[in-house]
Amino acid sequence: MKVVWRVFYFALLFGIVTLCISLARPIALADDNIDIVRRSFCALGTGDWVALSGLHSPGYSHNAPDFNDPVAWPECEIAHRVVYAYIPDLEIRIVDIFASNGNVACRFVWEYRNDSKQFRTHYPDGIAQGSAISIYRIENGKIVSEWCEYDPDLIIRFCDIYESL
Repeated sequence: MKVVWRVFYFALLFGIVTLCISLARPIALADDNIDIVRRSFCALGTGDWVALSGLHSPGYSHNAPDFNDPVAWPECEIAHRVVYAYIPDLEIRIVDIFASNGNVACRFVWEYRNDSKQFRTHYPDGIAQGSAISIYRIENGKIVSEWCEYDPDLIIRFCDIYESL
């Protein structure tokens, strides 16, 4: 009887190992594309402009609701630099991210904290925040385009309040 149980456990163990090996797969292109977008957020947050530029194609275009025309990478980089020079404590973090084909969809939030009394008159908890959704198109390991949806009025209102501090 013990031999039967040993054979059964061995067969079960062999089946589990075989199943695990058959389910193992190499990293998918979608995973690589997600990694590219995550690295771009990390580079943006740390101010690593060289890494950020390296992740974007020279022909990059940024499209957003309040833009008449797409913005090219050089102008987009300047805008990022200005924002982080002006508001160094701004935090941007990914909330949801997934990929399909050559596209990566990402929902992210931005937050700015300030404990001043004047800031708290507009934001009682001392935190201004907003969210956005971007769809990135990735080709040959570079971000080629971005379509971003956010509330431009919220951004303008925040900038007006921040400027008055």
